[in-house]
Amino acid sequence: MSTIAKPHFTEYARYYEQYLQEIPKELKVLKALKEQAKIISGLYKSQSADQLLFAYAEGKWTMKDILMHLIDVERVFVYRAMRFARKDLAPLPFFDENEFAKNAQANKIPLPRLIKEYQSTRTATIAFFNNLQTKQLKETGVASHASMSVRACVWIIYAHELHHLNIIKERYLSRQPAE
Repeated sequence: MSTIAKPHFTEYARYYEQYLQEIPKELKVLKALKEQAKIISGLYKSQSADQLLFAYAEGKWTMKDILMHLIDVERVFVYRAMRFARKDLAPLPFFDENEFAKNAQANKIPLPRLIKEYQSTRTATIAFFNNLQTKQLKETGVASHASMSVRACVWIIYAHELHHLNIIKERYLSRQPAE
């Protein structure tokens, strides 16, 4: 797998710094994505049906909603990266993660199908980024009114998922419903 350098803070919107600041620059991001997919898949497979539908507070997402959110965000960022890498200069709009979650209806999808979708998305993500040249990784475009590089997209995918994995551990696994 090719090495993709961590983006400079000028290569993404300030909002994403909350996800990226703790990630070491030495991280091999594509390898980390592959390993992270195993962790996420294993974690989800180890949960009961009730645990997967648990939300820690009113109006919060279930664990299934979070998994679909991770899939959706990954797809959006790969799409952005593809457009930027291909030098498409058209600005890309904001996407509303809450509307995506509401309309995805993840809780109605059987877990094996949801995990397969997650794993397929991850495989495609790694293949896409692995085939980019260094120059393409440095290309930039505009998404949600902010400049973003191609390489920032892959790092944000990783860091965003790590953020949600921590939320799952802190707010879902520690407060599971009684069985």
